[in-house]
Amino acid sequence: MGKNMKYINIFSIAFLIVLSSGFLSAEQLSDELQETYLKGNREEKRQQCSKEVAPALGVECSFCHNDEVTDFTKEGNKAKFMMRDAVAIGVKCNHCHAGKKQFTDKLEVAAKMIKLAEMMDVECNYCHAGKGVLTNEGKTAKTAMILQKWSETGNKICLDCHDKKKRFKLNSHGEEILNAQKGLLGM
Repeated sequence: MGKNMKYINIFSIAFLIVLSSGFLSAEQLSDELQETYLKGNREEKRQQCSKEVAPALGVECSFCHNDEVTDFTKEGNKAKFMMRDAVAIGVKCNHCHAGKKQFTDKLEVAAKMIKLAEMMDVECNYCHAGKGVLTNEGKTAKTAMILQKWSETGNKICLDCHDKKKRFKLNSHGEEILNAQKGLLGM
């Protein structure tokens, strides 16, 4: 029992350190992430789209754009959303896509993360600030995900401590756990 309590205390301390570290919120970081997926003038963006996006998705330009390339199709609007997410996590389309209806091994985790973001009513940049860079909220979420074995248990485990569609706001059970951890630390 004493050994388990020691591990609980270590995890609690680590969790609280991550929770309280830094003062920069996701909203402040999101201003820095207003970068776009495609860069340059219209022609340069067209070339990037033809060379990167279309091959990764295994589709023609008309899959996302109308004939004049002045408007997006339904699929194109979905792609715009995914591009914004890609900027937040610092990757390109081929991180998950490998041709028409073909995907890399990253797709499963990406799909779970997108569902989690929808469940909690946040966008990717709430936790991610580029490739391998997490916001303070992302660091806290990562710690909780590790402690709760999220990769095995899935998104529903989050609702044990958080309210759905409330941007990771703690519910009464979550508050109780946080207060217990603070008590262990004498806070």
